[in-house]
Amino acid sequence: MARPPPGPKGEYWGRLNYQFCQADMLGFLNALAEGYGDVVGFDLGGSPGILVNGSPQVRELFLEREECLRKPEFVKDSNCGHWGDGLTTLEGSTWRARRRLLGSCFRASSALPAFSVAARFTKDTLDAWPSEGEVDLARELRILTARIALRAILDAELEGYGSSENRSGVVPFAEGYGEDYVSMPSDDPTAPLVMMRPRAPHRMDATVRIIDDRIAGGAERGDVLSYLVRARLPSGERLSRDEIVGEVIQMLYAGHLTIPSSLVNFWRDVAAADVVARLAAEADFICSTTMPELAAIPGSYCVAVLKESMRLHPPAPILYREVERAFELDGFDFARDVAVWVSPQLLHNDARYFPEPARFLPERFMKESPMVTPRAPYLPFGAGRRACIASQLALHQMAIIALLTAHRFELLPTGDVSCDFRLRGRKEGNY
Repeated sequence: MARPPPGPKGEYWGRLNYQFCQADMLGFLNALAEGYGDVVGFDLGGSPGILVNGSPQVRELFLEREECLRKPEFVKDSNCGHWGDGLTTLEGSTWRARRRLLGSCFRASSALPAFSVAARFTKDTLDAWPSEGEVDLARELRILTARIALRAILDAELEGYGSSENRSGVVPFAEGYGEDYVSMPSDDPTAPLVMMRPRAPHRMDATVRIIDDRIAGGAERGDVLSYLVRARLPSGERLSRDEIVGEVIQMLYAGHLTIPSSLVNFWRDVAAADVVARLAAEADFICSTTMPELAAIPGSYCVAVLKESMRLHPPAPILYREVERAFELDGFDFARDVAVWVSPQLLHNDARYFPEPARFLPERFMKESPMVTPRAPYLPFGAGRRACIASQLALHQMAIIALLTAHRFELLPTGDVSCDFRLRGRKEGNY
């Protein structure tokens, strides 16, 4: 018979847990796992929760129990905000139909034009940097991410960058760059978990105008919007205008957190681990022509470094769900409305799955490496059926940006919040 998971519960523990979690969230979750095992029940303030921390249990949770879970409203709000639902916020059969519809957009064969755009826009960015000096890398990467997304999704350009000739239109900077947003549970003021991410602002007039013009005219421009306008759901129906707007606006911002933050951590790790020279040598080989050699990227040292960096710094250190329909897992009860916590940060630093977890070892992710336990829980892009549909596209895009940058510059962390990196040019002129 299933039983409640063990753990620190009740009013007394709820207060102590809240104080511990406020001071050190990951330390709190680690203490739960060390003290009670891989499935732990706990109270946080007045809210009950369950931590799931073992690889088999996490796999079962996201592969077999996904339909028993829901995304909480404050997490959805951080994605759609002022706008409608898209793939990241839909649930149930509507989500399944949308996932199937969007699958072809993110196949490797469909991504080649996006890789070309990523390479061209990265070169634009690098050309604008001084050969020596400081750079606000996080901001530069976010602008670059916005430009790539606008071109791939809308065939549009960001205001003030590049040429708008033969494009669908120009999107004002505020629409492309977005707003920084903090979302938290409204029904529990003591809950320490919040979502912080860029999202679309309230006014997206130019973006919506491009969408409406495309729906009315039906022009094929080889972008995601063109696909959405003509695509049909399994039922044979087309997406409505509001469904297209919601999906497009979510897509435009899907990479604004993941790509810039992951690349900033990547360059910090490269400098700290003293692998700059090895990365630069590989970049010089792969980027010897106008377009990086795409076939060389999947097995590259650069991708291994990116994966190891995202192991240490997963873009989403906490995956948070709520129980929609009660179920059992590993012999324990998961009651309706209980919060379910999974921490990629904790799992990625678990010696059961990643030997010597504190060491920065890109070799873990080289081909046929024995350094990662089979079926290790590696979750930089989420897990299960709702894992990021564009994960491979994002990884390749980051690798292209990293390789082209390493071919041209050394990036040295400064520790200054306003200008977080110092540039040292490696190559001048055309490359």
